[in-house]
Amino acid sequence: MEEAVNSLFICQCSSTEHQLIFSYFPEEKGDVYVSVHLTPEYRIWKRIWMAIKYIFGYKCKFGHFDEFIFKKTDADKLQSVVNYLKS
Repeated sequence: MEEAVNSLFICQCSSTEHQLIFSYFPEEKGDVYVSVHLTPEYRIWKRIWMAIKYIFGYKCKFGHFDEFIFKKTDADKLQSVVNYLKS
């Protein structure tokens, strides 16, 4: 079984809660999979409140988003993913 190539990107803010993992299989020439880690809510009451809103069908018009800032030093790793997609 062939091994996946994984490229880990940590946000410029250095928080490990802001990370992306790009994965692909070089021999297959197929898709690139991106795992996105969103910031979890740790406060119990906030989580309960979010669960109650979810149960009653509340949908935030903005969704659940966070941000990710690429570092300039990650350009080569990102370029290798782009090169794979172009091939």
